[in-house]
Amino acid sequence: MSKEILKATLAEKQGNKLIKGQAVPSDYALTDTHRLQHKADGGTYNVIENVELISPRDHMETHGNLRVRDEWGTRLKALMDDRSQALKLQLKINNQLLAFKRGTDDYNPETAEILESMLVPPTTWLREIDKQVTKHLKTSDDPLVKCLLNVPGCGPVTTAYLLVYVDLEKAKSPSALWKYVGLHCSSSERYTKGVKGGGNKTLRTVLYNTACSMMKSKTNPYREVYDTTKAKLAVSDKLVKTYTTKGRADDAKGIAENESKFVEIDGEEVLVRKGKQVEKAWKDVAPGHRHGAALRAIIKHFLADFWMIGRRARGLPERTLYAEQILHHDGIIKPESRGWKL
Repeated sequence: MSKEILKATLAEKQGNKLIKGQAVPSDYALTDTHRLQHKADGGTYNVIENVELISPRDHMETHGNLRVRDEWGTRLKALMDDRSQALKLQLKINNQLLAFKRGTDDYNPETAEILESMLVPPTTWLREIDKQVTKHLKTSDDPLVKCLLNVPGCGPVTTAYLLVYVDLEKAKSPSALWKYVGLHCSSSERYTKGVKGGGNKTLRTVLYNTACSMMKSKTNPYREVYDTTKAKLAVSDKLVKTYTTKGRADDAKGIAENESKFVEIDGEEVLVRKGKQVEKAWKDVAPGHRHGAALRAIIKHFLADFWMIGRRARGLPERTLYAEQILHHDGIIKPESRGWKL
């Protein structure tokens, strides 16, 4: 049964009313279908008695995903939603122009000219949104906002995404925050075919860019995390899953196992093939793999510091990390020495 037919059937069954009494809109795209018995428990859409028609907002509230914000927070969320749309448009057009330059798509001068002109509005829009985000953040009296903006390497965009996406009341521990972002396991284990999950990709991308910026500055306090992690892994005998590649490990990003693509390396087009997943000692993996692990360490330390300071700013209870209390790993949370000041 198609979703459209299912919704029409449910609308008739419910007397053309949504679950909370609202009239069913003529456009079914403005409604959601909610399974009473969850998919994890074997519930399907095939059994009409297991499904009800509901508004998207009520659906989010049912699943505990509806986050109620104050006026200032709602405005910030709207700005970041606009930013995401502007960025998607810019990337889409840029990727097509890049395909022409790389020769992977046949070049059409007329199309290229149109795309070049189309690139101006989202680029201008994105620049204007970033100005508005910076201006809006400065209007806040929240000590956490001011604290984030003063952390070396954490700019207005990173600050805004953290405030919009992270609910510090739900994150009972730093590890819960790591899992929400998608840092609780390796990328090869993050996704299961046909199963939702994998963490907040948008926030993970923003934090990756932040970590890269922090890594490039020798004076940034998080650079020490990067250097220490890389040095430890370079001599570590601990086994890790990695892919065999022709080229560097980071050049094979986005390539499926046993598939290949041309990648520009040092000005040359090189055919990179991702091989099978194997186990190797950290000291024997490609340098790019250790580089990625060190960047990931920066993100985890940064998020742990944010969690501690954020919970403190919100008057929420704090706790000691399992890794520090049980495994005696030192230095994961030390916000004060890294520029966090409430």
